[in-house]
Amino acid sequence: MSEARAESRIGTYIADVAGHLGDRTEVIVEVKVRHEVEPEKAKYLRARRVPCIEIDLLPLLEQSLTLQELAWHVLECGTNRSWVSNSAYAEIESELLAEYQAWVARNSSEVAVVPRHLPEPSKLPSKADEANARYQALPDEMKRLELRIVLGLADGARWPRHLQVPVREGADAIPSPVDVWQGATFVRFIYDPVGGRKETKRFSLSQVYDWVSGRFGTSELVQQQVSAALRLFFGYLAKCGFLERNGDAFTVLHGGLWPPARLEPRVHPAKSSTPARAVSKPTAVALLRRWTWRKRWPLEDVALERATDATVRYAGVKFNAQLFVDMLYSMSIEPSETAVETLVTECGGISDAAFDLLKDIGVVEESWRMLRGGVEPPWRCT
Repeated sequence: MSEARAESRIGTYIADVAGHLGDRTEVIVEVKVRHEVEPEKAKYLRARRVPCIEIDLLPLLEQSLTLQELAWHVLECGTNRSWVSNSAYAEIESELLAEYQAWVARNSSEVAVVPRHLPEPSKLPSKADEANARYQALPDEMKRLELRIVLGLADGARWPRHLQVPVREGADAIPSPVDVWQGATFVRFIYDPVGGRKETKRFSLSQVYDWVSGRFGTSELVQQQVSAALRLFFGYLAKCGFLERNGDAFTVLHGGLWPPARLEPRVHPAKSSTPARAVSKPTAVALLRRWTWRKRWPLEDVALERATDATVRYAGVKFNAQLFVDMLYSMSIEPSETAVETLVTECGGISDAAFDLLKDIGVVEESWRMLRGGVEPPWRCT
């Protein structure tokens, strides 16, 4: 553009951006955030042959972006824009219509034997095919950067484990790194950045395969391998709580980036017809406030997020939540109370706040127990 005006009037409508190209051609740019271009407005622009392009910035809503990152999405990204009106459309349409009418007249006046097995005319690529071709031409690092921006992951933030799932079958059939195709598929079918989706979203494995094959250019010869990789990936997401699976059909239960908190299963005491044996009363009794380790811990990504949130309240600003979670989850045996307090101190936290920190993370539950003298507490058993 040689010039540009914001909120400019075009006839009876207001354009987001209006201006002129170097050859004085009038153009309009619309930005989609909450609403797309109204059909009446699009019809008005087409009738007057005013070129108009719409840029979709909805996935970036409420994301923290630098000016450089925003400029790339507005000026250079080739997958977030589409034509609303093109001044050359009417001319091309009339030319094709004239050619078609001439062809009909020519064939209706001639009686000829049509040879068999005529090759089908090559189809012009659709807008989706062109967008997929541009996407496939991007370097992998640019695709990762775009995914991080859409998902709201800052530079240096750890990539979610559930978007880099090693699948035992079919991963090599998709010509893209596993984190890229899983992240893009997650954004396309599950992710809800605004959190305001009212209707229940459902999709089938065949729908996902069609999209992945077009987006990443998979071969029809490896259809079974690609379907197997997608089935394993969505099976993992179902276990994380994102989806409900019914055969090859899926229903989205959770559209956030991180897995939902898992509810602890209710434990019902086993019934027995055999009367309980009498237990001798312990001699020495002490009532102590302690914790009991949960049998099922949250995923590391969830634990890290909770530990980071609890840092200011219990551990202080110098606390290294990432190091604490990594070391806690890498222990080969159930750690003792003293070992955890030492670990909190080594990570820059306060040892006296260890119990409250673990409780907020979701790996322990409070337990007021009667401890018998000389008996090892159950949460210290390996």
